[in-house]
Amino acid sequence: MRYKIFFISLIFACGAFAETNRSFRVTFPRWASSLRGGSVYNFDADLEGDGSFAVNRFVAEGMYGYMWSYDSFIAVAVGGGQDDYNFSNDVPDYWNNINNYRVGLYSRWGITDRWVLFAAPSVRAYAEAGVDPLDGLTGVFFGGASYKFSDRLTLGPAIGIVGQIEDRPSYFPVILVKWRITEQLSLDTGGGLAATAGPGLALVYKFSDHWKAGITGRYERKRFRLNASGMSPDGVGEDRNVPIYGTLAYFFYPQGYITAIFGFNTYGKLGLFDSDGDYIDEFEYTPSASAGFVASFRF
Repeated sequence: MRYKIFFISLIFACGAFAETNRSFRVTFPRWASSLRGGSVYNFDADLEGDGSFAVNRFVAEGMYGYMWSYDSFIAVAVGGGQDDYNFSNDVPDYWNNINNYRVGLYSRWGITDRWVLFAAPSVRAYAEAGVDPLDGLTGVFFGGASYKFSDRLTLGPAIGIVGQIEDRPSYFPVILVKWRITEQLSLDTGGGLAATAGPGLALVYKFSDHWKAGITGRYERKRFRLNASGMSPDGVGEDRNVPIYGTLAYFFYPQGYITAIFGFNTYGKLGLFDSDGDYIDEFEYTPSASAGFVASFRF
């Protein structure tokens, strides 16, 4: 599995390198597409009481859309991946390979030179291998507005709504930030692909037009449907943590980028629930290191 993940990510990385020298001129309106892929390995984390586990994650996503301008577009994205959990021999295999699938719509409208609205509804499925993806189906919505106060500062409110398997949806407010503190340093509400499953707050330092480094953090909660042969037949598993990670990115303007990821998963908990979502057990786990990379290619 690790070799498979490395090979998938290497394809995306090589695609970005191959396109570095292609001439590219943006005109509007235009059709646009992109491919993104990545993998992250979470090293062993000690479980409360005894035992440990590690996670090998990979994800890939394709997007196709229509752009009227830099601030106005609509696109459809399709993606999927897997979280491969490996528990040590001295603890039960609570679950193993968790597959995920997603279909989403991304839209952004520049209402004026200063106001921008956006919405990103999606349907996602999280289910252990051997489970019908429809049994792990959830809905997600993220949307809001931003106002450009100046060339250095853009702010706005947003809200995220995440459906949870056999539980109430999670609601979380987000303050959209794009603040260029200095010519090199900025604070942004950035997205995530492999290390995290959604937006977080990122502090980014720009070394040059091609090199950037940053640090990002967010809260993450994943629930997934379990198969019929595990410790909780047809039940629900949960993984909660606060990933804090650093990034080092190289941009191939305007075709894409490749990013190295390194960091820690903190405040982690694994939860086990029955098929109705009733609590069975919960285990805290110690902070663990993570490393990986993401690559994106636009054409």
